[in-house]
Amino acid sequence: MPGPMRPIALQAGPDLLLRSLQPRDARELFAILDGSRARLRRWLPFVDATRAPQDTRAFVRAAMAQAATGVGHHFAVRWRGVLAGVVGYRQPERHPSVDVGYWLGDGFEGRGLITASCRALLGHVFAAGIHRVEIRAATGNGRSRAVPERLGFRLEGILREAEFLPDQGWVDHCVYGLTAGDWTRRRGFRDGRVGSGEGRGAPSAPLAPSAAEPPAEPPGLDAEMAAYYEARAPEYDEWYERRGRYADPARDGLWFSQLQVLHARVARFAAGLPPGATVLDAGCGTGRWTAVLAERRDVATLGLDRSAAMLGQAQARIRRLGLHAAFVLGDALALPLGDGSLDAAFAGFLFDHLAPDQRAAFLAELRRVVRPGGGVLVIDSRLEPRHQGEWEIQERVLTDGRRFRVRKGLFTAETLARSLGPLGAAEVGETPDFFVWGEVRR
Repeated sequence: MPGPMRPIALQAGPDLLLRSLQPRDARELFAILDGSRARLRRWLPFVDATRAPQDTRAFVRAAMAQAATGVGHHFAVRWRGVLAGVVGYRQPERHPSVDVGYWLGDGFEGRGLITASCRALLGHVFAAGIHRVEIRAATGNGRSRAVPERLGFRLEGILREAEFLPDQGWVDHCVYGLTAGDWTRRRGFRDGRVGSGEGRGAPSAPLAPSAAEPPAEPPGLDAEMAAYYEARAPEYDEWYERRGRYADPARDGLWFSQLQVLHARVARFAAGLPPGATVLDAGCGTGRWTAVLAERRDVATLGLDRSAAMLGQAQARIRRLGLHAAFVLGDALALPLGDGSLDAAFAGFLFDHLAPDQRAAFLAELRRVVRPGGGVLVIDSRLEPRHQGEWEIQERVLTDGRRFRVRKGLFTAETLARSLGPLGAAEVGETPDFFVWGEVRR
């Protein structure tokens, strides 16, 4: 089960945001439920028990308690800034599975909002380590059943007389299931309409051939790398800032001057975003580059990382700087975002840690979530004379002596442009010693 979670936001579509339920949502939540009572009570028995705003306040408090203890998480579904409904999950027993539920108020149906919201939610829970997700719906509730069917769930059985509804008596439930393996195999799946726009998924394109093949990898390398970044989070910035064992007086001047070039490049990328745009920092780590993007206070900045410890560092940085960004625990290879939901995406020192097939998956996800005309900026490590080649298996040692192996790719401007080829023609550049970047306009 995902551990205790702070309030988070998931961008599920161009105008669709999932945000952790908070006390300020209670009154608006009651108003929309009360206005939709006649329709919702047919399938949701809790509607009749929700008679006043204090009832929704109690629900929100319970939802926040679930999030605080790691046994569930419920989100306000906001479309174009307006509360449309609720989607969430809970873990009724201590098993690596969760149940997902959802509802929408009157006037918000038929727009694909719940399908897109559930897709974003699935990316979040599977990235957090959940193995199985269930959705149950009454056999006669065609709208609710259509959601898991669109998302690739398998109908696993019928529970006879599973729920008592005031106007119908005992009804049967369809049980739909989806496992982490199913999700991985289907992560190229496309939803239908989100808001007023059609899904913008593009067919996968092969990764451009690399000039060199990576070396043979030790078993379990990806799991070892995930453990490394979780453990490294508190001391990760020492590398950027050349503190302690990373200090090198002979080269630190070059390092910091060239790091400023990168900062200027990312700031220029952010400055080119239109007001109101949404930009993703994929593999945001401790939020160093998220903060540069978030300096554009009139755009929505979203940081994503697989490491909860890294996200904690990023959230602390953003608060310390007085900036605003939303953060989500998720996998860059299966982004918990709707088709065409981003205006731009950024990846800093992420692409170089991906194996060739993972690079292909990441680029396919960027093609899916970044709208046509949007931009993608990648910054990474330059191939230096001291490196053995374009790929290395590096050993990294933490301050406490723990050792981890990490996959590392190195680039020249030419090889980065070739690697980004599936996105389109890249404008590339490099600093004299340490860094390289590539920018693509979708």
